[in-house]
Amino acid sequence: MAIRILLLVLAVGWTPYGMYCLAFPEFLGPIAGVEATTATAVAELRAMYGGLQIAVGLSALVGFLRSDYIEKALWVQVVAVGGIGSGRLVGVLAGGDLSGYTLGALIFEWVTLALCVAALRTLPRAA
Repeated sequence: MAIRILLLVLAVGWTPYGMYCLAFPEFLGPIAGVEATTATAVAELRAMYGGLQIAVGLSALVGFLRSDYIEKALWVQVVAVGGIGSGRLVGVLAGGDLSGYTLGALIFEWVTLALCVAALRTLPRAA
């Protein structure tokens, strides 16, 4: 039951944020310092901050709703969030700047990764 609650929390965290970023990508300017200056850049923000985050959130929702998808949903979180968190950490180390937004995102991503890996370890192993 704790794993399903984790997946629900992740679905509620990722999906609305992604929807908001999809609809209002300019929102990222003041909070994350990410500003789009061309139509292509706006599309990129909508894809990566909107579409990707919606997909990660909806995968968690499917795992919450369907017990036969729990393991798959956890793996989506591990791979996607691990990639996002790793990329962000490399960016911080390479760039030497750590804003409040970036710190909060790193904490969320690495805690999510740790919780999902721990949850996967509790699942029964197939023979």
